[in-house]
Amino acid sequence: MKKIICFVFTGFVLLSLPACFSGNGELVGNTTTRLDFTIDTPHGMRKIPAGSFTMGSNDQDVPYASRSNMQTITMSPFWIDETEITNAEYRQFTHWVRDSIIRKALINDPDNPNSETEWGWPSDPNANWNQVALEESDERMERNDLDNVENYHINWYKNLNFNKSSVTKAMIRTLILDDEEGSDFGSNMHFYDDESDNEKYLRPHFQTKLIDKRRLVYDYTWFDATAAASRNNTYEYGNNFEEDGYVENERAKQVNRTNSFIHRERVPVYPDTLTWVRDFTYNFNEPMFDKYNWHPAFDDYPVVGVSWQQAKAFCHWRTEWKLYHLPQERRVFETSYRLPTEAEWEWAARAGRELAMFPWGGPYSRNSKGCFLANFKPLRGNYWADGYIYTAPVNEYFPNDYGLYNMAGNVAEWTESAFDPMSDIFSSDLNPEYTYNADNTDHPHFKKKVIKGGSWKDIGAFLQIGARDYEYQDSSRCYVGFRCVKSPPFNEEVGARKKEFKAPGKNSNNKWSGKAIKRARRDRR
Repeated sequence: MKKIICFVFTGFVLLSLPACFSGNGELVGNTTTRLDFTIDTPHGMRKIPAGSFTMGSNDQDVPYASRSNMQTITMSPFWIDETEITNAEYRQFTHWVRDSIIRKALINDPDNPNSETEWGWPSDPNANWNQVALEESDERMERNDLDNVENYHINWYKNLNFNKSSVTKAMIRTLILDDEEGSDFGSNMHFYDDESDNEKYLRPHFQTKLIDKRRLVYDYTWFDATAAASRNNTYEYGNNFEEDGYVENERAKQVNRTNSFIHRERVPVYPDTLTWVRDFTYNFNEPMFDKYNWHPAFDDYPVVGVSWQQAKAFCHWRTEWKLYHLPQERRVFETSYRLPTEAEWEWAARAGRELAMFPWGGPYSRNSKGCFLANFKPLRGNYWADGYIYTAPVNEYFPNDYGLYNMAGNVAEWTESAFDPMSDIFSSDLNPEYTYNADNTDHPHFKKKVIKGGSWKDIGAFLQIGARDYEYQDSSRCYVGFRCVKSPPFNEEVGARKKEFKAPGKNSNNKWSGKAIKRARRDRR
């Protein structure tokens, strides 16, 4: 028996030796993985091909409008949402934040000894960085005066049953308005005693418990690659080093690779419904304020009242939610959801139509039958002429040639780009982008972000593809929404087969056609 085992082992070793010395000494390269690294088209997105186009305004000089000079640029491929993010889609985000807060409270519930194994763990066993050390070392976190938050591994496969008393108490303890915070509501609020647990809460006059939407905060971290790539932050290698990591050079400084460029954000995620009242004066929009965000009739309408910071938080959550449902070996190939750059948005809106004024290609806002092609303010004082007074469903009106809906009108859309009237002068002609990560200490001028597409309250000139406007990153409007983009893990051109050159006059088989031969004989005479 031992001889058989030795014989089998020896044979296995001999068979494996050629694999160790493959390539015959030539440089053949090593692959990082044998897994399929391609990504399927994300749900609800369209693939925008790579290409080159003329970016900028090309018609109608609108007075006082922000215009950019025309320039030819090249864009890499990407995916983009067919429609704007809807109320129903954004509600999934806010409900996730709500449920995560309740689940964390259940994990730390002292009355339930099995809470840690049932709802998750108070700290992530797979965490590879220290959250407390990260917060103590990051200047941006100190400026924002953020509290230390422990890592949690939440079990999302266990459903929350709000009929259970433990879940209800956890929600009341973490999210329901308490006495002191609710006192600002004045005469509409009054105290009552709950006889079941002898606790005092605050209710409005219609006897319904209210969730304090200010507590729906999404907490995340992100890596600032732009700051890390700055030459001022480049590690300068020298001949002499000290043990503590400093270079013996007056210009050099210690670079902490683990947390120097990692920022933490805490963003309240609930939309600002009061924008329907705040953005307009001397008009009655209270029905929209009261119903638009939560009523099921508006599920397929674009979400509004969302700031640029909230849109960024949504993109981060969307990425994390996708990664959570992928096998661990597939997560490394996934790319992040994000806001589109101004150039990406314009390239997708043009849909391959060079110098087109509108996404549908023509210079007019009506089709051949006289119907308006977008949701905007078509006539003086007449918002109803296009069929909708306010916003329209996200899949209303005809899509452009790339299958994208409402790239003009309905709601203006946030982009990743910072607003600068002169950005087209110093931007690159390859995937141009201008960003500035403003914080609370920066001047409001640096918080301007580009919005594109025009909205339901704008006239037709602002629906042009080349038109650009701005809003502040920490402000929200009832006419501004957003959609997400996602870069593929590799460009289409990588590994693509080059087209065979075909001489003029030759057919698909690279042979001279009969007409070309006759033309050559005639020219020879």
